[in-house]
Parts: sequence; structure tokens; C-alpha cells
Amino acid sequence: MARQNCIILAGAGVVRDGVVDDLRDVVVRTNIGVFNSWAAKGLFQWDSPAHFGTVGLQRDDFARAQLADAEEIVIVGCDEHEAPRQLLDDLGITWREVATGELRTFTHVGHDDMPERPGVYAALAAVCGPLYEDSSVPLNPARAARDLSLWLPDDGFATADANICGFWLGRTFPTRHLGSVVLPTAPVAGFAATSALRASGIGQTVVVVAPSIDEATQSVIELAQRSDLSLLLELWTMSGPTLSSKERLEQLTSAHAKGGVQVVEVGVNFNALSRLVDVCGPPRVWGL
Repeated sequence: MARQNCIILAGAGVVRDGVVDDLRDVVVRTNIGVFNSWAAKGLFQWDSPAHFGTVGLQRDDFARAQLADAEEIVIVGCDEHEAPRQLLDDLGITWREVATGELRTFTHVGHDDMPERPGVYAALAAVCGPLYEDSSVPLNPARAARDLSLWLPDDGFATADANICGFWLGRTFPTRHLGSVVLPTAPVAGFAATSALRASGIGQTVVVVAPSIDEATQSVIELAQRSDLSLLLELWTMSGPTLSSKERLEQLTSAHAKGGVQVVEVGVNFNALSRLVDVCGPPRVWGL
């Protein structure tokens, strides 16, 4: 990869502060590519040349993204979980932080054309592509994430807590639009179920993906039952029912149609994690 003048590393703050359009305008003006954190998936379409990929989930993401080869990394809207500053320093990355409110007037020497994506994008795609197409059972988590993305309506989203399911959604969920997957930047008890319950109150279709039901999630389930609200949870477990993609989506469709609180389970084989580890090292976030 030729040395780039600048790469933008964008996080959840860009979405929270309502400056997504400002970031997109920067890209149009400068042809600077953007890496997003897992909490800001969907800033650009997955096939946009400006979308360099999702980084921060695994130990070697920032190194494999070749951030140290760029003249400067501009960080915007990322907290310490999304982009640990000390880690960037240790990797010899030259970075500076820009406040989200400064994006509208942001200027930087860009590029005449959008540069080629760093090699980590293709390396991860080489792992995830075959997993997406693998229809064997138990389902692998990348295939389960892809099918869920296709099943959800345009205004729906998937969500997970800071656990193994959240990791796989962050790494492999194909984002059709901003907000199609909602993940925390740090562990927050009951984050996914609470996010889903709020959205169900305005008629959105949401699937909470989890490896099990913890105490905080159980409390939200009980609140949904008392309030007569809808809440759909799908448990991904190694011991769950061995369902094909078609059977699994039929199960989701049936549960959604029933309304109220529904918990379904599907067998998911998480052993494919080793393939991602070979590319970018072990998961870095959430203590996995």
C-alpha cells in the first residue's frame, strides 16, 4: 500500500453527536478513507471505496490496518475502548484527535483519488467470505450474522452485549445501513435487551443475540412482560438445536409473529474464531 496522507478512525461519537453527514462530506472533499470501530458500523456502505473496514476488535487490528504507514491518523468520536491511545503510541502511529463538532470545518491534505484499502480488509474478507457461504450445520457465527442481516427489515437491527456474540456481530455483521447493528463500546449490563425494548416501543424489529440470559437481561425480559412489550432474543449456543439457515430463519419469523417476549435458540459453532485469530490475533475487547 502506498503511503497515505491521512486515514480517519471514526467511532460511536460520530453517530451519537449527529455528525455522520459531516464525516461523509469530509470524505467527498478529501478522498480520505475511514476505518470505523465496531460501535460505528454502517457509516459507509460495506462496498464503498471509503469504507476501509472495522478495527479494534482484535489485538492486531491496528497493526494489520497499517496505520503506522500513514502520515497521520485522525481520530474522531472514539473512546479509549474503541481506540486505546497508548496502544496506538506503542505501535508508532502518528495520530491526533478531532472533536466531532469540528468535522464541518475539517481540512487536511487528502488524495486525488480514494487510496487502495489496507491489506487487512482483504485478509479478513478472505476468512469471512467463505464462512458467509458455508451452509453446514451447526451454523458458523458469520453465516448466522449474515442471514440475520438479510432477514431484518430496513428499519430493524441486531444487538448484543459485550460478549462472544457481540464480537461476531462486530466483526461479521454485514451492515446495509447505519444502525443495522447496535453494540456497546464497553460492557454495560443489559445493554442489548434495553436497546431492543426501547426500539420495540416504536415498532422496530430488533433481535437480541446472546450466548445465554444473564441477570440484567432477565430483568429487562420481566419488564417487557409486565409492560406488554415485544422482545425477541436469539440464543447462539454450541448445544442449541442444529438448524439449517432456512429452518433458523423460519424459527425467527414464527417467534416474531407471535409478539410479546420470545426466546429462541440455535446451535452455533464458534470454532471458526481460530480463522480470525490467524489474521488479527485474539479478541481484544470485553475481556474475551
